[in-house]
Amino acid sequence: MQRNSIKATLQTGGTVLGTCITDCFNPEIVIAVQAAGLDFFFIDSEHARTGFDDVQSFVRVAKSSGVVPLVRVPQSEYFFLARMLDVGAMGIISPRTESVEETLRIVAAMKFPPQGRRGYGLRSIVTDLDFHGAAAEMESANRESMVIVQMETRGCVESIEEIVAVEGVDATMVGPFDLSVSLGIPGDFEHPMFWSAFDRMVKACNRAGVAPGVHFGTTKMLRRARDHGARFLVCGTDMSVLLNGFRAMRSEMDAAAAGAAAGGKAGGYM
Repeated sequence: MQRNSIKATLQTGGTVLGTCITDCFNPEIVIAVQAAGLDFFFIDSEHARTGFDDVQSFVRVAKSSGVVPLVRVPQSEYFFLARMLDVGAMGIISPRTESVEETLRIVAAMKFPPQGRRGYGLRSIVTDLDFHGAAAEMESANRESMVIVQMETRGCVESIEEIVAVEGVDATMVGPFDLSVSLGIPGDFEHPMFWSAFDRMVKACNRAGVAPGVHFGTTKMLRRARDHGARFLVCGTDMSVLLNGFRAMRSEMDAAAAGAAAGGKAGGYM
């Protein structure tokens, strides 16, 4: 399996930045992600219409572009976890993880024996037709694949120390909206309760050698999360980035037109 560059960076205490693909299912977008300097993306199959063919197509482009492709599964069941790995995902984000028992099942589904119970079925999307024998390929897949659990509920917060201590967990990803809803403060990311839960997660991750992470919609909130210790950073989605770019273009053009109509004074030093 190809080297997972973001896993290596996180293991040495570094920070990685990526985004989420939810609507624009054309692999060409991977080239833009790479050109922008992002480290990874995750394809959302929890809330989007993602199919296995979408994932494999994105993975093909990502592997040749040096961008790490991850997938968020609809739920943490074996047939989703193992199948997404079989079509090339280099890591899985598991939503709504709440217990040690569930985390153990996730790791077991994603890792080959003796670490887990994943069934062998590696194809060219994983091996690139450069097969080194079953034992070597299984060891490589276990080493390079990433297990990322989402903290989205009060139950997860209450068990976070035990969850991140499970061998095989590489990172967490806070889902801010779902977490705030579970805490009884929907959408209130200024509430002390939200940041108390966040800081508890970061502390637990640091103790366990796991990378704390979050998915926020704006760079302002993502910077704040980074200041609180998050290192696995996801910002926005394909559609939100497009929308914000189009809005900025419209706003800048309207402002320029207004400045010209006012005799060119708008935008000056005064």
